[in-house]
This record gives sequence, C-alpha cells and structure tokens, in this order.
Amino acid sequence: MVLALCSGCDLVDRIRDRVDELQGAQPAQRQTLPTTLPAQPPLGQPGVPAQPGANEALAPAPPGSYDASGAFTLPFLQTEARVVLSELVGALTPEHRVRVENIPLQYTTNLAEVNAAAGCPRSGGAIMAVTGGMLALVSATSEAKAVDELAGTQLLNAYYNLTVQAVRREQPVQPLAPGSVPPQFALDPRKLARQRFLFDEQIGFILGHELGHHYRGHTGCAQGGNATGQEAQAEEVVRIVSNTAPILNQPVEMEADAWGVIDVLDAGARRVGGRWTEEGGTLSMDFFQRLEGERGTSPILIFVRSHPPAILRRPVIQMWADNWRRGMRPTTAGAGGLPIPLPFPIPGLNANGPNNGPNNGQNNGQQAPALPFPFPIPLPTTR
Repeated sequence: MVLALCSGCDLVDRIRDRVDELQGAQPAQRQTLPTTLPAQPPLGQPGVPAQPGANEALAPAPPGSYDASGAFTLPFLQTEARVVLSELVGALTPEHRVRVENIPLQYTTNLAEVNAAAGCPRSGGAIMAVTGGMLALVSATSEAKAVDELAGTQLLNAYYNLTVQAVRREQPVQPLAPGSVPPQFALDPRKLARQRFLFDEQIGFILGHELGHHYRGHTGCAQGGNATGQEAQAEEVVRIVSNTAPILNQPVEMEADAWGVIDVLDAGARRVGGRWTEEGGTLSMDFFQRLEGERGTSPILIFVRSHPPAILRRPVIQMWADNWRRGMRPTTAGAGGLPIPLPFPIPGLNANGPNNGPNNGQNNGQQAPALPFPFPIPLPTTR
C-alpha cells in the first residue's frame, strides 16, 4: 500500500500501460487555461487573503453535481479537479507555466490506493495521475468537515478512524456511511458550498504538489521551457541523487510541498467565491498523520523513508503559507544553497552555513523563521 504525493513513484509505472493505451485510442485531454481571471495582487506581494466565507459567499455546488445523499458524484469530482488544475496552472509564473500547461490529468479506478503522482509515460511527454481512493478520500473528508461545521457533529473524526483502519488493511476507501449526515443538512446549500470549497482546497494542494514536481524539474519530462545551464545541472543532480539514495528524495518532496502551497495561495488570491488558503494542505496532513500513527514520530523512520511523514510536512506547509503572507517565496534552483534546494532553514547552522541562502527563505532581505524539528539533525558545518 502506497500513500504519498510523489514523483516517479510506482503508481506511474503501474498506470503507464493504461495511460499509453488511452492516449493511443483518443487524443490526450489537454488542460485549458481560463479565458478571463479576476484581478490579482502582484506575485510576491499577496497580502493577507480573506478568510473563506468571511467577506464573500462561497460558490454554490452546481446542479447535478451531488446525489440524493449530498455526496458529490464521481464525474463532478473528476471535472472539478481539472478545473482546479487549470486555475493552478494559470497562477504560475510564466517560466513555470510553460513547462506544465499541457500536461494531462489521468485517473485510476483503484479505491484501495490513496495516491497521486507526477511522472513520464513511455510514449513521451508528462502526466499527472490521481487514484480513485484519493478522490474518494478528499470528497468524503470535505463533506464530513462541512457537516461538522454546520451541525456541530464529530463526523470527520469518526470517518478518519474508520478509513485509517480500512487503508491499513488495503481495503477500498468508502464514502460517508449512509445516514451519518443528519438529513436536514445533507442537501443544505451552505453545506454543499462549503463541501465544494474544501474539496477544491484539498485537491488543489495535491495537484499543486504534483505540478511542482514537474516544473521544478524533479521528473525531468515536463515539456515546454526546459531549464538550461546551471538550473538544468541542479535539477539533474536532484533527480540522480534522489533516485539512487531514497533518503535524499525527502527534500524534493518537501520542495514540492512548498511550491504547492504557494501555488494554491497565488491561485486563491485570484478567485471569487472563496479564496483558497493552506487549509486543504493541513487537512490532508491530518489524515496522513493519523495513518502513520506513532511511526510518523520516529527519527529513524523519518529519514529512511522516501517520503517525509506529516509531522514534518505540516510545519513546512504552514511556514510557507506564513512566508507568502509576508511577501516571501521560494527561489529557483541554482540561486544558492544546497544542490538539492531545501524549502526550509535547518536550525543550528550559522549564517554562513551550507544551507543558508535564497533557497531557504531569504527574500526581500527577510529571513524566514527556523523550522522547529522534533529532534536534532546533525549536519556538517562549514570549514
């Protein structure tokens, strides 16, 4: 069982044949950018976004997007995810956008796997993939949280407990149990609007993370605007080292988290009907951390796994959301720091240390706060 947001993971290998078959049978579905976008603040100066629903009404759920129980239908979830992807791509800087604007989004039907991936099909180009289990999980948790907020229930907590056990047994992810939503709230327009907003935020972070793998050069197969010179060399180092030493794939995943939340916030600042925040990322981490349990707090396991656990990912997501509100952003490869650009400063290194530099939060003369790790990390200092 794999549960991750990853680049080059076995999900891509297992769906390559199916994707190639689909692409051979019909033209790959391309993502189209919105023709018009609301005014947005300049990149790097986003300001503090409005809280969801605080000063503006959330967009309603479209007619036909939900069933009689108030759960979203699978066709709507797949269509909505592609709309969210289009907004994320549209919010990227030009040098990043050109590398990912035509990457198709594919789905698998496997409900027992909670996963998403960015990868390279044998036919060439690049793809992104989301499993049926991931869509089902995001849909159900969004509905449960919307009900809890409106009805004062504890539906999300109960769903987490049941689903964690199912995933550990490699059983299919299920929707909310029939009758668990109080009937007077099931089709309440307020619940449906919040449910849709939470789904968009969660799938937005997941897709933003996968886009980051492509436009940051982790996969090596994003099509347009490939890196050149120093940046290309840095990206190649990242791919080679992370593929040969899984421990060093973790900074790549954390970099994708950092850029993913930045993209969500940039896209959210453009929106009407509810501005996205980091809420979707932290909500996803809530489930991941429960699934990991005590294993997620082990210093040994944290640094022998290819993907960092939620106990490390959550503060990275929150830190970069806070930095975004201060007008700070990650920088591109080759701008200084480690050859694998960590999206967070490592505590304990002096100002001239090998992990100090623009990659680690020094934007506009400001230094990002150190990430508090739950254990010491011994790293070499400069000589």
